[in-house]
Order: sequence, then C-alpha cells, then structure tokens
Amino acid sequence: MSGQNAGQAGYWQQADADAVDRSSLAYQPGVFDVSALPKFDPIPGVTMSVLAGSGTMANWVKIAPGGEVPLHAHPHEQLGLVLEGQITMNIGGEAHVIKPGQCYRIPGTLPHSGLAGPEGCLVVDIFAPLREDYVAAAK
Repeated sequence: MSGQNAGQAGYWQQADADAVDRSSLAYQPGVFDVSALPKFDPIPGVTMSVLAGSGTMANWVKIAPGGEVPLHAHPHEQLGLVLEGQITMNIGGEAHVIKPGQCYRIPGTLPHSGLAGPEGCLVVDIFAPLREDYVAAAK
C-alpha cells in the first residue's frame, strides 16, 4: 500500500517528524532491551519488568514453575499475551489455560488470578491507565 493510499484509509496521517518539540513531550521516545527495564518481585517466584508511558504501560511477568499471582482486582483494564510456557488464568470465576500466542483481556475491577504451568511462564500485560504502584515499585 502506498503512503498516499495509507493516508486515504484514515489510519495514518502524514506527519513531519521535525515539527514536534521533543522537550514538550510527556516522556521521551526510546528503544529498550526488556532485560534492562526496571523490575521488581512483588512476591517470591514472580518478577515484573515495567515499561511505562504517560497513560499506558507494558509489564513483562515472569512466573516460576507452579508460581501463582493470587486473586486480586484493580480498576485498570488489562490485556495479556502469553509468550512462553502456559498459565491458568482464573478470570471472573472461570479458569482458562492460556498458551503461547494466546491472549486475554480483563475489564477493570474484575477479580482474577494466575497459576503458572510446570515450566513457568512469561506473559506481557498491558494496563490502561498505567499502574502507578508498579511504576513506583520498579524504580
């Protein structure tokens, strides 16, 4: 698809990259190695690596074999994608075994938990708005 056709589709508008004053941005753009992101261990066997914007964040969650994120709820919307291993997510009282390439969504305030499979798992969660508690813990 040519640039002109893409603009006509309404998804992408032509932009002048030099027209933006980067000092006025809420945060600076960047490219990061996930292994170098700020991280924290909220409970034994669970490590979270955080990448935050001003209103959305990505959170890589590594859970040890058989490790569990206990039942909890928060006001944030949550989207998740399993990258490695498997996890059994209990979402609103329904259990789902989720494997690599599968994803889930959880509306804010709905109780949920996760139990890693025998090989553990790596999940990336997206939150909106961002989880200020996770950002603070990862500093």
